[in-house]
Amino acid sequence: MKLNTTKYKLTLMTEDVCPDCIELKKKLDEKTIPYVNKSITAVNPSANANFNQDHDKGKTTNRWEFIDLSREFPEKVKFTPVMVIENLEGEKDVFSLEGGFKNTDEALEILKDYCI
Repeated sequence: MKLNTTKYKLTLMTEDVCPDCIELKKKLDEKTIPYVNKSITAVNPSANANFNQDHDKGKTTNRWEFIDLSREFPEKVKFTPVMVIENLEGEKDVFSLEGGFKNTDEALEILKDYCI
């Protein structure tokens, strides 16, 4: 299975401690399917000794992007992980846990339509 990267870009929206997110990223890595991961995990700098301001600003931006996506596609964005498959024209297909697939194996089945 190989993502047709000449036509599509895969972005994942995940949470750092989400078991399904971790499992999906592992399966994509095993199949060498390229993706951009956007963690939306909220960070509390006062509670995080390893707080990295630049990295965590990205998470805040990702979280707002996730919120915007959930408003744009309310029936499709339910829980993480969220897969956003974007074509060259910028059109998005969005799938999430309980908003397109029930487990990571079903998520991989969805991706087959975007593979060569």
